[in-house]
Parts: sequence; C-alpha cells; structure tokens
Amino acid sequence: MSMFRMTQVPSKNIVMNRHYVYLISCRGYKTIYVKIGLTSSIQQRLSNIQTGCPHPITHAFVVLSEYREEVKGLEKLLHTLLKSERLRAEWYEGSLAFFEKLGTVLSRVNSGGFSYEELWDMPDFVGPEFEIMMHRHNFKFLQVAVPIRKGVDSFENAQHISPAQIAEVLLREPSTLK
Repeated sequence: MSMFRMTQVPSKNIVMNRHYVYLISCRGYKTIYVKIGLTSSIQQRLSNIQTGCPHPITHAFVVLSEYREEVKGLEKLLHTLLKSERLRAEWYEGSLAFFEKLGTVLSRVNSGGFSYEELWDMPDFVGPEFEIMMHRHNFKFLQVAVPIRKGVDSFENAQHISPAQIAEVLLREPSTLK
C-alpha cells in the first residue's frame, strides 16, 4: 500500500474560494443604474438581483479575490468613498462623473494613497476597509459575459477593464427602451 494518497484535481469549472466585488448595470428609460455589492456566487447573485430589478441586467464586472475579508473591505470602502454619488442603498447613477470618481477611488486604493491623517480620522467602528486602506493592491475589474449560464465558465474569456472603459461600454450603448 502506498504512503501517498491520490487526490482528484477539480475541473476548471469548479471554483473554490472566489469572492467578488461586483458592479452590475441595468438601463432605465434615460438612466443607467449601477449596483456595487459583494458575493461568493456571481451567478446566484445576478439571478437574485434580476428578480427584484425592473430592468434587465445588461453588464456585470467583478473584482476577484480569494479572501472574503478583502472584498468585504473593498466593497465597504467603495460605498464610503462614493457616498456622494449614491442614489439609494447600493445603487448609483452610471454617469461619466460616477465612473471618473470610481476610477480615482480604485487607483487610490491600489496605490495605497491614504494619508496617516485619513487613517487616523477613521471612526472606531471601521473593519476590513481600514485594512484595505493600509496596503497597496492590484484590484482590477473583469468584464463578465451576461447572462451567466449554468455549466459555463463565465471567466474563461473575461478581460480586465478599467472604470473609464466600463463607462465607455455603458455610455455608448443607446437605451433599448423608448
């Protein structure tokens, strides 16, 4: 009997320890709505959001991490720093100004561009977002094909995309609603 145990390698479609900050969009008559949130199952989350959303979800973008605390901190920090752009809860208007600010915030997070004073001024109740502010990161959005289909690897052909490029994609497409 061998001392070594054979282990089965999971197929590429089985993904473990993936956590996401997502940015999804849908179009109203004259407005692009954007939601920022976090999940460990992007397919399930998009399905749940679509159920309660009066408009079809048109696009999905994600920042991927193995660590739930990392995406939890990033999501919370994005909501904090984008508060002035918020429409309601986790929903924002997908304007050019929103995407410019998102790009600035993400760049600042990635460069570790927070001063000691900003860190010191954080309220006592902060959690994982404080950890995100203390270090440099390499957070990048990936564009995910929508709709996500069961049994299909939505990330197989996913491409990195900047907030400015997301704005170009969303703002160049005319509304299909009249």
